[in-house]
Amino acid sequence: MLVFATGGTIGMHETDAGLAPDPDFPEVLERLVAGICRPLGLEARINHLLPAIDSANADAETAPRIARAISARVRTQRPRGVVILHGTDTLAYTASRLAFELAGIGSPVVVTGSQLAHGAPHTDALDNLALAIRASVKAAPGAPVSVAFGGAILPAVRTVKHDSVSLAAFRAERSLAPDPAGIPSAPSGLDSPAAPARVLSFRFTPAVTAADLRAALGGGPDGLVLECYGSGNAPMARPGMLGTLREICGSLPVVAVTQCATGGVDLARYAVGRELAAAGAIDGSDLTVEAATAKLGFLLDRGHRGAELRGLMEQNLVGELTR
Repeated sequence: MLVFATGGTIGMHETDAGLAPDPDFPEVLERLVAGICRPLGLEARINHLLPAIDSANADAETAPRIARAISARVRTQRPRGVVILHGTDTLAYTASRLAFELAGIGSPVVVTGSQLAHGAPHTDALDNLALAIRASVKAAPGAPVSVAFGGAILPAVRTVKHDSVSLAAFRAERSLAPDPAGIPSAPSGLDSPAAPARVLSFRFTPAVTAADLRAALGGGPDGLVLECYGSGNAPMARPGMLGTLREICGSLPVVAVTQCATGGVDLARYAVGRELAAAGAIDGSDLTVEAATAKLGFLLDRGHRGAELRGLMEQNLVGELTR
């Protein structure tokens, strides 16, 4: 077993200033993992991301960095299973990205964490860790990346955090889509990007103006996920909105997803949705926001652009969207 700790509440303890990383956690984790693995006849190796991160501070480089570390260790150690410990705030984002980065790696990968610190009363840390370890060693070598939390095993690319307090903080409203095409080959002859692509999301609300949308892109992101109403509707009659969307779609890839917990977008259903599609938005089907940002960033980092990028975003690669 490979256990890779990246930080998060599971590795914290209470201080006068609030929860903070526990300097004794490496030793604590060794004991916890040994207690789970020994009865299962498993040998465990534990690695730590240094420095550990508070997942609220995760950035565009965090998930790719974790993926590189895991890939290197799997190549050399060939573990039966991999468990990644991560903070809950951005766990669903990282797990979605890892579902693309680590597809076909050859060792089952399970992401987990906890709502309560390892030493807190009634902590969920041990239960989640044990669930993740058992799930990883029972899974087939080619199993998709999953999330173990609150007694459930969830497909990573469909997982969202829906509760800030409950020990069952994560859910997957959608199951994995059938018949995934797999990860395509990266375009040849491209150098690695100097920095990972930054993908932002923007949520439409009744008060939004075209100026608000334009201002949201002031930092120069590489891609945009639009959180639309219902089946992919946007306030297209708002002054300047159509022109602004055309301009944005002409300069960077824009993916439309729904704000709804279930269902997906269908840009052909309503006239305003068709206007959004005509402006150049990519139909995100039933992608979660987390999966949409992860997939778009992953494909951009691999060098996919233009019509090829659009086609791949609209294709089911690892079970992330229904077609």
